[in-house]
Amino acid sequence: MATTERDLVLAKPDHWRNVSGPVLAVIVIAAIELLKTAGYRIPNPPAILLLVVAFSAFYGGTRSGLISALLSWIYFAYYFSIPGHPFQYAGENLVRVVMWAVTTPTMALMLGYLRNRTKRIGELTSENVALETQIAERQRAEQEVRLLQTMTLAVGEAEDLHTAFEVVLRKVCESTGWLLGQAWMPGESDRLECVPSWYCSAKGLDRFRKMSLDISFSRGKGLPGRVWASKKPAWIKDVTTDGNFPRAAVALEAGLKTGLGIPVLAGDEVIAVLEFFEREPRQEDEHLIGVVFSAATQLGAVIQRKRAELALRRSENQLRAIIDAEPECVKVITADGVLIQINSAGLAMVEASDPNQVVGKPIYPLLQPEYREPFRAFMEKVLRGEKGIMEFEITGFKGTHRWMETHAVSMPGENDGSPLVLAITRDITARKQTEKRLRQLAHFDSLTDLPNRLQFIERLEAAMLDADRQERLVGVMFLDLDRFKNINDSLGHDKGDALLREVAIRLSGAVRRGDTVARLSGDEFALVLADMGHVDDAIHVAQKILDVFNQPFVVSGHHLFVTASMGITLYPFDDRSAQELLRNADVAMYRAKDSGKNNYQFYVAEMTAKVSERLALENDLRFALERGEFSLVYQPIADFRSGRIIGMEALLRWKHPERGMISPAQFIPLAEETGYIIPIGEWVLRTACAQCRRWQKMGFPSLYVAVNLSSRQFHQKDLPASVYNILQETGFNPGLLDLELTEGLVMQQAEASINTLRELVAMDIRISIDDFGTGYSSLSYLKRFPINVLKIDQSFVRDIPRDEDDAAIASTIITMAHSLGLKVVAEGVETVEQLDFLRGHQCDAMQGYYFSKPLAPKQFEEFLKSGSRLATA
Repeated sequence: MATTERDLVLAKPDHWRNVSGPVLAVIVIAAIELLKTAGYRIPNPPAILLLVVAFSAFYGGTRSGLISALLSWIYFAYYFSIPGHPFQYAGENLVRVVMWAVTTPTMALMLGYLRNRTKRIGELTSENVALETQIAERQRAEQEVRLLQTMTLAVGEAEDLHTAFEVVLRKVCESTGWLLGQAWMPGESDRLECVPSWYCSAKGLDRFRKMSLDISFSRGKGLPGRVWASKKPAWIKDVTTDGNFPRAAVALEAGLKTGLGIPVLAGDEVIAVLEFFEREPRQEDEHLIGVVFSAATQLGAVIQRKRAELALRRSENQLRAIIDAEPECVKVITADGVLIQINSAGLAMVEASDPNQVVGKPIYPLLQPEYREPFRAFMEKVLRGEKGIMEFEITGFKGTHRWMETHAVSMPGENDGSPLVLAITRDITARKQTEKRLRQLAHFDSLTDLPNRLQFIERLEAAMLDADRQERLVGVMFLDLDRFKNINDSLGHDKGDALLREVAIRLSGAVRRGDTVARLSGDEFALVLADMGHVDDAIHVAQKILDVFNQPFVVSGHHLFVTASMGITLYPFDDRSAQELLRNADVAMYRAKDSGKNNYQFYVAEMTAKVSERLALENDLRFALERGEFSLVYQPIADFRSGRIIGMEALLRWKHPERGMISPAQFIPLAEETGYIIPIGEWVLRTACAQCRRWQKMGFPSLYVAVNLSSRQFHQKDLPASVYNILQETGFNPGLLDLELTEGLVMQQAEASINTLRELVAMDIRISIDDFGTGYSSLSYLKRFPINVLKIDQSFVRDIPRDEDDAAIASTIITMAHSLGLKVVAEGVETVEQLDFLRGHQCDAMQGYYFSKPLAPKQFEEFLKSGSRLATA
């Protein structure tokens, strides 16, 4: 409100008001006297002083007026005196002086009173104006507060953001007089878009509304974009003439003038812009802007809170969904063990069909009795703030036993209540079963369920300790099945495994209570004969074991007759170490094998030397190939009719750097047993093919070469591919390669053998059956095999023609082979009588010392150069 001049006068300090009148009176009196002395005539000085008194009384108050009246009266008394006689009067001047003395103070008193009265009236008027202003401001503030409260409540109760916008727009427009209110929010394209929420209290604004819905604004463009960019309110006095208002034409048509844009802030982020329009021009009203901005701020806070609540609900829902989808049990337990929350996985673990079966009830009845007290102690530990892990067993509502592993931590209760325990529990039943299985596997054989080597050694050592205390004996028996490999190869490993299980059953039934039967590996078994009083106890058990092998084993319809070789050693006579005792029994078992199998032998120290020699030979054999200790010799094969050389057999020799020449009969079975025969056999085939190819290039006749294949080589799945690669590598003609197999070898897994032979024959390779007549041939299979040659074993040739049986066998083999369209080669021909007999029975070819011993490559070359031929009849 503007300040009046009267207010400024009344606002002077009181001490100045009190002295200003008298001072003025003195000044005026002095001025009159000076002017009078100077010869100037002042018209009616009393009137002037009356004005001074009046001014003093009105301006300075009653006291100032009275002082001025006194000064003026003294001057008047002097002024009207007789000249030369101060304060003496003539005529009516005395009356004048007396009248002045009465009227002047009276006037001062009256004017002072009027002045005070006027001042009071002014003060009351000012107070009334201030009070009215205060009341109006308070009413407006209360109205604003009610508006904000109403909006806050309405926005808080709004179901969604658009409803909240509608509430704010309507309340602001109704309270402030705006005709139209709209809201804008940033869209996915980072432009402001008009939302469906709006308020309108007038007609004719539909086109403006439609254009608002169709348009979008970037930062700084249009009224919404300007507010978005600045984050501050914006007031446009006339939107129809504003250069940054793209909707000006439509606004003009709608009759809109004033526009107001308000940012809705959440922190420092503009989450929306509110805009309001009016048809009447309005000057910018800071107070109005503040009110609307306050409303927008409330809206921003509510939106921010709603966003947080929505995010919290989403997070809670996601967490709940995650917990429900979690395959592990998640549960919350009170300090006294009452279950208050559990997820779906947990319900499934305890076999509960409804949460009410477990929620609100103690968890302890679900635990196996022996785990209830430990679980209470576990809970107390967790509630003290320690992290905990515990394994326990439960029984579900359907009676299923499960092993559980729980990880738990303490967490605060609601409203600062008692602490709770959050536990995550997984079903470890499968792991426990696996651990049990691993313990079983660690100490027991998976095929037979007998103790394994580790358990065997533990039980043997325990038996040795007992024997020391009781002064008794312990027998250790090592048992190996005879010719088990033949059963495995012929019937298959599944039948072999079934046989081993049957053997385990019989062995377990043959021993005494307290003895141990263990399976070490393959077809090897070991026994602990505990608490023996005499060596005869071991003999009795050994004989009983031999007896149980007299009856055939029935496996998948096959009646299998199996024998066993056993070695026995005694504690404490033979050794005091469990490992050494087992080794001694193993050595004795090999002695039983060498003694014809199907028997038992007791360990004697001399046996160890032979086993050591065998182990040394095996170790040397391992490195013989890479050290170049192997070589090939070639024994010529001659045709009976023409006498010429038609081929040769490649034979392997091993020259040890220290032992000298080692017999094939000694190292070939060892190579077969250890598997070294595979790389050795490949070397033999490659070397023989390469040598024959060199001889062909040197101009010698194209002779075929026979190479022996071992059982392990033949039963390799990639044998045909391996042979093909060697032929390609050496360039040798496959039609000149003869692969020799024993009849026992091809009879093992006969169907698979036929397929392998057919693949080899398809490459134009010849197939010979070596040592024919020494095995158990099946003529039906022999007829099906793609075989080219039968070789009569030297054991039948050695004693012909003197031995009639051998002669009959040899002649029968020749006749049978010819009837099947096969050629016959006789091995080991050393005498002319043998030669004549074989030639007389139409044998096709021969090899042996009668014609030539096996020759080294250089010797064989000389033999070919000599043109040697077999004499013909």
